[in-house]
Amino acid sequence: MNRRTARTARTSIRTASVTLDVRDKQTGKRHPLHTNVVWVREESRVPEGEERIEWLLLTNHPLETLEDVCLVVFGYTQRWRIEEFHRTWKQGGCNVEATQLHISEHVKRWATLLAAVAMRIERLKYLSRNHPDLPATEELSRYEIDALVLKRRKRKNAGIPDGILTIGVATQWIAELGGYTGKSSGGPPGSITIGRGLERLAPAAETLRQLDEAGLLR
Repeated sequence: MNRRTARTARTSIRTASVTLDVRDKQTGKRHPLHTNVVWVREESRVPEGEERIEWLLLTNHPLETLEDVCLVVFGYTQRWRIEEFHRTWKQGGCNVEATQLHISEHVKRWATLLAAVAMRIERLKYLSRNHPDLPATEELSRYEIDALVLKRRKRKNAGIPDGILTIGVATQWIAELGGYTGKSSGGPPGSITIGRGLERLAPAAETLRQLDEAGLLR
């Protein structure tokens, strides 16, 4: 993996619409494929020993405006987040490939459900690291927050901050339910402990919801 020095890059962007001569590997037949191309090239000075940024992006997204072009480029810059999602979906608590289902339709439904779970884990991780001061209600339901606070109060010497619970604090509490201590890595909570924490939080939140709907919560 090529690592680049963090920097602000000045780039030039060119676009074109082309027709590719595509061959089907199974049938051997050829057919035309119309596609749009975005070429991004770093024009500013590049640190010694590093390669300049140069991306050749093929897309079916329209390129009628500058906003269209920028959206394609932005989408490519987010590829690392897509990789994080796939890692969480496949390994980080969801383990979609470990399913023992054998009927393809069942596998698809199960994989789709786990994809939604993986996206939520990644969203919590992202928000807690990049926007930790957002209110927890940005992502968590009222019942999840109430259940989280109740579980927190059961712990010895566990402080409850005054005011609105933030997404940063809430995510750490969730991760602690999943076994996060911060001692092993020293870094912020990761996908595995957040996923485990959500799994352990869900029954308590669902119980509070049912009690509330039955009129048994004061």
